[in-house]
Amino acid sequence: MKIVLASINSKYIHSSLGVWYLHSAAKAADTAHTVEVYESTINNHIDDIVADIYNLAPDVVGFSCYIWNIEYVKKITECLKKINPQLKIFFGGPEAGFDAQHLFKICDVDYIIKGEGEQAFINLLKNDFTVAEKVIMAPVTEYFNPYSEEYFNALKGRIVYLETSRGCPFHCAFCLSGRDENVRFFDMDVSKQNILKLANCGTQTVKFVDRTFNCNDKRAREIFEFIYTQRTLGNIPENVVFHCEVEADLFTQETLDYLKTMPKGLFQFEAGLQSFNPQTLKAVDRRHNIERLVHNLKEIAQMKNIHLHIDLIAGLPYEDYTSFTEGFDLAFEIGAEVIQLGFLKLLNGSPLEAEKEKHGYKYWSYPPYQVICNNYIGYGDLLKLKLAEDAVERIYNSNRFPNTLKYVLNVTNMSPYSLFCGMGEYCDKIGMQSPSLDTYTAAMLEYLSLLNGVDKAQLRDEMAKDRIITDRTGKLYHCLHIADERMKYIRIALNNVDMDIFENQREKAKQGKIGFAVLYTNGQEQVILADYTHIDKVTAQYPHRIMPLEIFMPKTEE
Repeated sequence: MKIVLASINSKYIHSSLGVWYLHSAAKAADTAHTVEVYESTINNHIDDIVADIYNLAPDVVGFSCYIWNIEYVKKITECLKKINPQLKIFFGGPEAGFDAQHLFKICDVDYIIKGEGEQAFINLLKNDFTVAEKVIMAPVTEYFNPYSEEYFNALKGRIVYLETSRGCPFHCAFCLSGRDENVRFFDMDVSKQNILKLANCGTQTVKFVDRTFNCNDKRAREIFEFIYTQRTLGNIPENVVFHCEVEADLFTQETLDYLKTMPKGLFQFEAGLQSFNPQTLKAVDRRHNIERLVHNLKEIAQMKNIHLHIDLIAGLPYEDYTSFTEGFDLAFEIGAEVIQLGFLKLLNGSPLEAEKEKHGYKYWSYPPYQVICNNYIGYGDLLKLKLAEDAVERIYNSNRFPNTLKYVLNVTNMSPYSLFCGMGEYCDKIGMQSPSLDTYTAAMLEYLSLLNGVDKAQLRDEMAKDRIITDRTGKLYHCLHIADERMKYIRIALNNVDMDIFENQREKAKQGKIGFAVLYTNGQEQVILADYTHIDKVTAQYPHRIMPLEIFMPKTEE
């Protein structure tokens, strides 16, 4: 019997972990069945995916089901069953386990695994997929190392995922991770071996999928120390970054002090704030010390060696529009590199979904089950937050406009949220949809220049600075370009051996690896220069200097 384990990922850059766990479990079971992994993405045509799976000639197909792929999986399943009614199909994953009976009604699926899948899959294999139960309650399983030779052959440089613990110590009402289990930790020596394997497989990002990586501060510290030591010894490539989801208030000061010694770009942290509203946090059973949480996040942000990503969720109980926007401004003060303005999804099986009537939730009946409104926030306000989210992504999270944003907030005294919301509403008003970066920048220049206190010439210079230090083409956006014949003298000066700005400057200039622009305000004309041979791994900015323009001009004889 041939079994195909199929994962339909959200993007090509993502790899699957769940199907490879089952693949490893099948090897350990030592059955006569052939088990093969198939991966595709939701960006591929369903017809092509169906053809791919058909050509593998399976007797059984298993799908890993999530909110981003379940609609695809349903359609693929329907097609496969029409082609071969004898084909057996089973589902697993979070989108299957809590909605099994409904899926049986709308899909021609034979089995659904609820919970951890490894041992349940072994049971199906040993019984030749002829068990009586349709919903298989998976027991807590032993650890099956998924990182086989086949896994690495299929990886091809994509993001890799590593689980050193399973379960979550928290029981947030909007989430499924902590619903039925406590945390259990996998063998540390095996985890360390996997870290080295994954770091050297050609990927640039290793993402720990532990739901709360630092729920045991001592254990997290040991892993941090191991990674840093192995990086220092040359056993981990310098271009590899490790991404962790953390609960920031659980960090001890000792661990925070240790993290300050880490090299730039070795770690990325993602920390969920969700809300600053005490009533909201209590309602969703989000238990953390908010004061310590903010203190620790600010300390991490100020280190400037760890890329920090923080999350807020709109649509939670008791959080109205005003409360949320005030929370956004508090989150902005932390200084993280990314602020994700997310929107609540009412997941099947979550405690909050069970209380939907109490809070008046209305939401999409299909994935991703996004909330439309509740008793506290209306659809119109959520639409405004969507417009603000777009501006946050383009202006702040892109890291393309750091000087521009700092200048405008300073001279206007606007709150961060009001600035992003205003920009979002402006783009909506002029009918801008999916604009190019050049077009969006032009709209920014026009909108921001209308704000009280903003000088358009100064704004242009701040935007020019940002372009030069964040984009290695060295070319200004069209709306920022000013024809200036003196540019040729700057190019000549950069090729002069006597001009000392960057190391190996003359060679870099010849290769086009130095970008520059003329700045016309701040009392004197200046030149901003950037070295494109290396980049700050946290801020995504190139090293740069600002110098008087006159230095670059040819000397005149008196």
